[in-house]
Amino acid sequence: MSYNTCLIESETPARAIAGVTCYRWAMTTPAAATDPALAHGTSFDPILTLASILDATPGSHAVLLGAGISVSAGVRSAWGVQQDLIRRIARAEGVVEPLDEPHEWYEKRFGVEAEYGPLLEALAPTRVERQALMREFFEPETLDPNKSAPKPSLAHRSLARLAKAGKLRIFLTLNFDHLMEKALRAEGIEPVVVRTVADIAGLAPLHTLPPVVVHLHGDYLSPEAMRNTTRELAAYGKKLKDFIARVLRDHALLAVGWSAEYDTALRKLVDAHLLERYTSYWIDLGELQPQASALADRKRFVQIQGAADDRIGRLADAVDAVADRQSRHPLSLAEAVRVTKRDLDGSRVAISTHDRLREELTRLREHPDLHRPISELAQESHPQLVDRLIEASLIPAGLVAAAAYWGDERTDRWWFDDLRRFSANRSESGLVRVLELPRLCGTMLYQAALVGSVAAGRFALTRRLLQATADRNAAQDKTLSQQLLAARNHAGSNAPSARALKALSPAFIEHLALGARAYEEAWEQAEVLAMVEELGADHLLEARRTQLETGRRKAVDAQREVEEANNDQARDHARQRLREAQEDEGGALGALTDRVNAIGVHVRYTSHLKDHHAAPAVEWLLSEVRREGPQHPLVRAGFGGGAAAGLEVMLEAVSVAVGRLGNDRAWAALPPGGGVLPGYIWVDTQQVPDF
Repeated sequence: MSYNTCLIESETPARAIAGVTCYRWAMTTPAAATDPALAHGTSFDPILTLASILDATPGSHAVLLGAGISVSAGVRSAWGVQQDLIRRIARAEGVVEPLDEPHEWYEKRFGVEAEYGPLLEALAPTRVERQALMREFFEPETLDPNKSAPKPSLAHRSLARLAKAGKLRIFLTLNFDHLMEKALRAEGIEPVVVRTVADIAGLAPLHTLPPVVVHLHGDYLSPEAMRNTTRELAAYGKKLKDFIARVLRDHALLAVGWSAEYDTALRKLVDAHLLERYTSYWIDLGELQPQASALADRKRFVQIQGAADDRIGRLADAVDAVADRQSRHPLSLAEAVRVTKRDLDGSRVAISTHDRLREELTRLREHPDLHRPISELAQESHPQLVDRLIEASLIPAGLVAAAAYWGDERTDRWWFDDLRRFSANRSESGLVRVLELPRLCGTMLYQAALVGSVAAGRFALTRRLLQATADRNAAQDKTLSQQLLAARNHAGSNAPSARALKALSPAFIEHLALGARAYEEAWEQAEVLAMVEELGADHLLEARRTQLETGRRKAVDAQREVEEANNDQARDHARQRLREAQEDEGGALGALTDRVNAIGVHVRYTSHLKDHHAAPAVEWLLSEVRREGPQHPLVRAGFGGGAAAGLEVMLEAVSVAVGRLGNDRAWAALPPGGGVLPGYIWVDTQQVPDF
C-alpha cells in the first residue's frame, strides 16, 4: 500500500495542504494496523502532518485542553474534586460509611444537583476560605510543605515548547489547575491568563497578545466562576459564547484529552463555528465516546489515539525536526552520519533523517553523469567517471549505512526501494561499462546497507537485502546480491568490493565508530553471507547436500568398521571402504563447492588452516553456528533454510571455495624466482592484510 505521512514522497518536495511540504513513501503493512496514531482509515501519519501544518502556518490552531491532560499529571479531575467536597459535606451530616455515588447521595439529600457554588459555601463561607479549600487540591504544597505539587506533564511541556517556537498561541482549558501556565513560564513565556468571563472583556485582539491561557470553566482561584455540573455546562453566557465563537472562526482546534460528553454548550459552539480551512485534530487515550465521535465526524477532526504525553511529545519533536531540516546547510559525510545517529536513537521523531535520505538519494539519481548522452560519456575517461560517481555516492551511502545500523523496520522503508532503482543499467545502446554506471552507485548503497546491517547484528535485514529482487529492467531473475557477485566475475584487477570498502571506510570507522578491525570483519561476514544466500538459491543445492550427507554417513560407518574389525583381512576391507567413502565425501563437498561464486569477494585467505578450509571469517562463523545451533542469530534469521545443519554445510562449501581461490592467488602472487607463501592475503586483491 502507499503510506502517506506528513511528509509525503515525491521526486522533489511539493507544496500541498495549506502550504505544507509533503513526501510519500511505501509501506508493506497498513500503518493503522500497528500504530494507533494512524486512526480512522487515514493513510497519513497525523502527528507528522500536523507538524508540517504548524510549521507552515504558525498560530493556525487553538489548543483545547480537557481533563485527560491534567489527570495524567496527577491532578484531580473537576468531577473528582466535586466528589471529595460532597463526601466532606456527608461527613458533616453524620454519614460514616463511604459513599460510592456521592452525587446521587447529594441530589437525594438536598433535592438539587451538586454545584460548586453551594458546595463551597457550605464548606467555606468566605472567598478566602474557598480559595484555600480549592488550593488544597491544586497546590497542596502551599498549605503543607510535605506534600508534593502537581507538575506539568510532558504534554504540557511539549505544548509550551511549541508556543516558544511560535507555533501555538491560544490555549483554551477546561481545567481548574495552572499547569499550562507553569509549563509556559518554565519556557520563559509569561502568558496572558483569563480566569473569568469578566477578564475576557478587557482582552486586546488575540493576534496582538503573547500566548493566552483561557479558563473556559474558571479556575480554582475564582471558585464563583467554576463550571462542572450538567446544568452549568449546558449553556454559556453571551460574552463567553461570543469569545469562543470568535476563536473558533479564526482557528482550527487541537483538542487534547477532551471527552466532550458533558460539555453541551461547547459542543454546540464547535459544531456551529469551527474553522474548516485547516484540519482539526483530537488526541485522546481511547476511542471517542458517541457524542464526541459524532462531532469529530461532522467537523472532520483527525482522531489520534494514544497518551497525550507521547503524542504531543512526538508533535513537538517533529516540529523541531522540520525546522532543523529546513535550516541545515549542505551536509558533509560526518554531519550526515552524526545527525542520523541522533535522529534514530529513539528520543525524537526522525523526520529530518527521512527527508535527508530522500533529498540525498534524489540528488544522486539526478547526478548529471547518470543522464548525459551515452556518446558524450564514452568520450570521457572512465576512471574519472567512476571517481565522480563514487564521490557523489558517499553521503547517501553513509546515510543508508547509518540508517541500516541504527534504524528499524519502519525506517528501513525510507531507503530500501532505492537500492532496486539503482540496480538497472541505462536502457540504451552503447558501451556496457558506461551503461552500468547507475549500478556503480547502487553497489555503494547496497554494500553500505549490507555491511551496516551485519555490523548491527540486524540479520533479518541482512537476509532481506540478500533476497531483494533487482529492478525489473535489470538482469533477468537475479537478486541484488546475485547481480553484485555476477558483476565481480568480470572485475579482474578492478576489485570493486575492496574499492567500495575503502571508499566507505570513513562512514563506518570514523562516524559509526566501529574501528578498522570490526569494519573489515563486518565486511567479510557480509561477503560470506552473500555467497551463502546465493548458494541457497542454487537449484542443485539439495542434490549436492544429500550426496554429501550420504558420503559422510558411509565414512562414519566405515570408520566404525575399522575400529571394530577383529582380524587383518576385515580391517583391510574396512579401510578400503573408508577410503572410498572419504573420496565420495570429498567429491560431494567439491561438487557443492563448485556451486559457490567466490570471484571478486573481499575475504581473507590463510595458508595456516588445513584441508583448504582457509577462510578465517568463514571458519569463525562455522564454529559459532556449531556451538549455538538453532539459537544462532543467523539460523534464527533464516540462513541455511533456518536449520543449523543446513547453514553449516553451506559455510563449509564457502570456506573451501575461498580456500581454493586463495591458494591459487597466493601462488600466483609469488615473484618469478619463487619465495615464501604469505600467511594471509585478500583473495580479490592478492594483497597482504594489515593484520
